[in-house]
Amino acid sequence: MAQIEHFLTVRNCHPARLTVLVPYAQLMEPARRAWALRHPSAMSPRFETTRNWASGLQPFDPAPTDLSMDAARDTLMASSMLERWVPRDEAALRRELTERLVEAARQLAPVAAAQPPAERAQWAQGLEEEVVGPWVNLRWEALIARLALTWAAASSYPTDVLWGELAAPGEVADGLLVLQGYQPDLLAQALTRRWGDAACTLELPPEPEQDTGSWGFHPSSDAEDEAQRAAACVLAHLAAGRVPVALVANDRLLTRRIAAWLHGVGVAVRDETGWKLSTTQAAARVVGLLRAVDPRASTDDVIDWLKHSPAYDAAAVSALEAQARRAGLSRWRQVQAGLADHIPEGVAAVLSDLGASRPLPAWLKDVGAALGACGQWAELEADAAGRQLVQALRLGEAGIELASLEGWSDAERRPARRWSLSMFTAWVRDVLEGSGFQPPVSAQADVVVLPLAQLLCREVGAVVVPGCDEVHLSPNPEPSGQWTPAQRQALGLPDRDALAQALRRAWAWLQGEPMVDLLWRTSHRGEAASASPWVLALQAQASPDPRVARGLTAAPPSAEAPDAPTLVPHTLSASAYQDLRTCPYKFFALRMLQLGEADELDAEVDQRDLGNWLHEVLRQFHEGRADAGASPERDRERLDALAQDTARQRGLLAQADGAPFLPFLAVWPGLRDGYLDWLRRHEAVEDGAAPVFEAAEVSKQEPLGPWKLRGQLDRIDRQDGPDGPIRIVMDYKTESRQTTRDRVANPLEDTQLAFYAALLPDERLRAGYLSITDQRNDRDPATHFFELPDVMEARERLLDAIRHDLERLAAGAKLPALGEGRSCEHCAARGLCRKDFRA
Repeated sequence: MAQIEHFLTVRNCHPARLTVLVPYAQLMEPARRAWALRHPSAMSPRFETTRNWASGLQPFDPAPTDLSMDAARDTLMASSMLERWVPRDEAALRRELTERLVEAARQLAPVAAAQPPAERAQWAQGLEEEVVGPWVNLRWEALIARLALTWAAASSYPTDVLWGELAAPGEVADGLLVLQGYQPDLLAQALTRRWGDAACTLELPPEPEQDTGSWGFHPSSDAEDEAQRAAACVLAHLAAGRVPVALVANDRLLTRRIAAWLHGVGVAVRDETGWKLSTTQAAARVVGLLRAVDPRASTDDVIDWLKHSPAYDAAAVSALEAQARRAGLSRWRQVQAGLADHIPEGVAAVLSDLGASRPLPAWLKDVGAALGACGQWAELEADAAGRQLVQALRLGEAGIELASLEGWSDAERRPARRWSLSMFTAWVRDVLEGSGFQPPVSAQADVVVLPLAQLLCREVGAVVVPGCDEVHLSPNPEPSGQWTPAQRQALGLPDRDALAQALRRAWAWLQGEPMVDLLWRTSHRGEAASASPWVLALQAQASPDPRVARGLTAAPPSAEAPDAPTLVPHTLSASAYQDLRTCPYKFFALRMLQLGEADELDAEVDQRDLGNWLHEVLRQFHEGRADAGASPERDRERLDALAQDTARQRGLLAQADGAPFLPFLAVWPGLRDGYLDWLRRHEAVEDGAAPVFEAAEVSKQEPLGPWKLRGQLDRIDRQDGPDGPIRIVMDYKTESRQTTRDRVANPLEDTQLAFYAALLPDERLRAGYLSITDQRNDRDPATHFFELPDVMEARERLLDAIRHDLERLAAGAKLPALGEGRSCEHCAARGLCRKDFRA
């Protein structure tokens, strides 16, 4: 303020006729308050930034070809500029070059804006050799440099009015003072030269020669620990009345974690830095819709979109999800084919309407309509980030604004280009990634999130600086963009040394703050990390943990042993009874309470898919074998055809040309030949009648007192004998051969085959596991039948055991958690029994 007063006195300038340019907008109001305190009854100078000053003089409406700093416009403009050099079928290359061109042009914009508009073309022409020359042999780098320089020079900028008569010396002000930040403002410097003797540059306050405040040092184990400690530091300062607290945003992700902790305890936070629009919930809604309309969409993608669409009944969506998971339908087109009657009304219309290619304005209009139809448009309008997203993308009728940006360079106007869904989705992602979200500002917030450089001249009660590790606070920051040091020097862009000097001066400013807490992590992404060299130079001892410790008395839970006689199920399956034998508490949680994990709709093909596929292939093979005629060649041909058809029907060949299923197709010849070899041996009986196929995938129920046993038998064969027919129950297994062998090692311990035998009332039965693999060894062939000996005795003992166990449960027997070993490794009820926390 003393320098401003001195300028007014020396130049005999009235305060109201003085304009003071400050380096960032948040400094304008503190500067006005500081002047009012010194001169409560005098007129105040105008404290402005160059952008704010220009907007007050004249509104700016960018031309279609201008570099506008608007992600939607600039991305389209850059893509159009690259169209003549990059073929349209090179989508990935075009997207990468578009991103680089926008980045390079935006870095040149401040330099171009600092040139008088009438001299920009000459300025660019004079720099072309120095800027493009180093990359003359690098096709794409040279193209990006040339286009960025040309684009920046040909554009108009909001601050161009400061070069005109409206902002000429003596018009709106008689004097101009410039307060530079840690990095010079090229436009402010140029305006100072234009104003001549009527302008002056203010000197920054001197750096403190020694620490004047209290410092805290807080090493943390990881990012979450650092976020908690930083939030605790902020709360301690607020409790002591040190407001406002400045929270420095060295690491944006970490800062958002800290803000979440503070919001959780009711602390208002004003974020002056913002974050990418792509990280907001509003962006997730729009991208979720675009994922759902993709013809290759997974069921999870569409279900996720439906769950976030208020227009569709939540109960109907949940029911559809449950049916899709039970059926294992991982692709939405499978749901459309098999569960069409269960899809909520209107969903198919919304998804199909967005499937075809169309011009960009039509995309924006139709996506807006789809958001309205599913109920998400109202949510976007009610959300601050949603309103910014609608404006950034020009959703709805506003999309017509972008129509003029396509094909601007063509000598003759062509029909509007039609965008595919993938092209439009990529453009939406680029726009959201390039647009910032500025949350609503609360004037009463006691915590302010800001960059380190914007602590300059700010009055705060305390400063908390997380992210002071060697990664996020390096003394030698790397300049962004593709420019070489020589190009940066020619263009006037800050080089590494200039950035390092600016950061060092910002760090030095901390020495004058009253209270400073520095935090850093000792581990980053699984690797050891060190504090920033500036922190290490302070050679300070770690401060006490700022978090308030709470004393808790250990109270490990006791073993659970509930009883529920009224919840005994009336129907029992083999797997349910196996749960009861393995762990009674698991039976209680999963079968009596009917709790359970939702089945994963994993699009990746796994061993379960192989088993289901093989079951279906063999079912169709045997059901049609009698009509098709049985011969080795015919059997092989039919199995191959059924294998392909079944894989296609189940969607196993849908992704990446069937690549995920290729390992299973690779072993198919071994599975097929091994199975056919066994089938010939199985059917070639010398004495008596050979076994014949009777049925496959048969659902059975059998009463047992007041209860019912139920199950599905993979296959039943029938063999005639002198004492009557004998049924052979088979269960297919694709697991390891040793696992199958262990199942029949102790007949009275095996539950599955004895249970399946109990589903058939026959007096004469055989039962076994048909192990189907592609491996041959000296001990067993590739397909081998492991028969359970004494199956009738095992059946009777199992029926007695089931009856006894169910009667005990109905009488109130306890159900303790007795599971051990492998049975607990993947148990869905493990979190309920609390076995890992018991004393």
